[in-house]
Amino acid sequence: MQLTKYTDYALRVLMYLAMQDEPDTKIQIKTISEKFDIPKNHLIKVVHQLGKEGMIRTIRGKNGGIILCKAPSEILVGQVVRKFEMTLNPVNCEKPLCQIQEICLLKPALFKAMEAFLATLDQYTLADITKNQQCLKNCLLSQSS
Repeated sequence: MQLTKYTDYALRVLMYLAMQDEPDTKIQIKTISEKFDIPKNHLIKVVHQLGKEGMIRTIRGKNGGIILCKAPSEILVGQVVRKFEMTLNPVNCEKPLCQIQEICLLKPALFKAMEAFLATLDQYTLADITKNQQCLKNCLLSQSS
């Protein structure tokens, strides 16, 4: 399965926030946009949903920014994917209507694979995927914007 850019961006935001030395360090959207070369307008939408899902807190104003609401060890990668993927339906047999839909065994196999994919992602937390924090910091945080 290929994740949408929307989900990819959400994971990048969460990873960036998890890399901060101080958990309450407010990060501006502009900073993440520049570090990952993501259009700021797209990132604003992602950040808005992350806030609605209770994964981050947004602070408005001149000294505002975003911070994680939960410890990285409490955020499951599978949970993020489920919240951000608009559809987890691997095939669409209805449009156009597939002639073998009633007897086809492909769809159940694909759904089983999707469940296995998500179950695997549920074994990883945000903390797990940012364990190589120093390497990530060297790659991202030390870049000049």
